[in-house]
Amino acid sequence: MSFFWLTILVEGSLAVVAILADVLLFGFDYRQYCRCDCETLWQITWGLSLPLVGYFVLQTLPLTALQRIARIVREMFQQYMSPLKLWQLAVISALAGIGEELLFRGLFQLGLATVVDLWLAIFFVSLIFGLFHAVTPTYFLLAFVISLYLGFLFVHTGNLVVPIAIHALYDFAILLYIRFTPHKN
Repeated sequence: MSFFWLTILVEGSLAVVAILADVLLFGFDYRQYCRCDCETLWQITWGLSLPLVGYFVLQTLPLTALQRIARIVREMFQQYMSPLKLWQLAVISALAGIGEELLFRGLFQLGLATVVDLWLAIFFVSLIFGLFHAVTPTYFLLAFVISLYLGFLFVHTGNLVVPIAIHALYDFAILLYIRFTPHKN
């Protein structure tokens, strides 16, 4: 199975599992958490600006841990994603946003918030999110922080579309940047 189809299967499965678990365990009605209107587009635009600016600021810092992450990500991109077409990168990014946010924000954060304080739920879900992305200790920390941010945005907006779109657009923007920016040795 190709990397593309494996990724589609994994990320798509996250969305299916999250939706089924939410419906069967908690009875969540996603329609109350998902809307797309002008306000949502505004929230996505502004919400996306902070992680993108953060990414490019971190790229300028001469820290060994950040350079190691950049190297690992570029190697992974070269090995698995460089042969993919732009539409395939877009689909992977979209499904990552949908699958991971339905799972982490929709299932874990909403579910955990029914038994513990909301901010504690965001903290624990962010730890789990960080662990799922822990390629290096620094990458764990960065994923933890972005998860806190996405969890906060979900609470602030009450709209699951906002973290889904920000996650997907962020991933796609970074993949495009990696693909079209020459590597500095």
